[in-house]
Amino acid sequence: MSILDRLREAGGRAASAAASAGRTAADTAMQQPSVKRRLDEARRRIEDFRETAEKRFEEIERDLWAWINKMQEEAQRAQRQVVRARSADDYYAVLGLGPGADLKTIKKAYHRKMRENHPDKFAHDPVEERRAHARAQEINEAYQQLTALLTGRESRTA
Repeated sequence: MSILDRLREAGGRAASAAASAGRTAADTAMQQPSVKRRLDEARRRIEDFRETAEKRFEEIERDLWAWINKMQEEAQRAQRQVVRARSADDYYAVLGLGPGADLKTIKKAYHRKMRENHPDKFAHDPVEERRAHARAQEINEAYQQLTALLTGRESRTA
């Protein structure tokens, strides 16, 4: 056996003896009530800190998802407004108005068009009643889209 091999073997025995001595020292220290108490207190503090950190991360995650959802809703609302703006000329035409009419004018035109095209007015003729129903739906859609465009509100409750 070479000197190098002997040194490696001796080093291995020394490391094993040191590890054994370390375990013995730790076991002996744990027999001391004050050491055990301090170690238990340190473990309790670490566990409390871990629980607090987990709760905070969960709160942050929940808040982040709420913010993401809010931003998505706002982006969708903005997209709907863009679509309304692109179709606004058609909606004004359905109500018989020119582009740029204000809410009061739109409301008056809506009521006038609904009086002219209400399905009940054509109850005696089923074919005309169906046509009037289709026109009334177009008028309602135009009114809803224009008021949503001008007020920024999606509905009466929003």
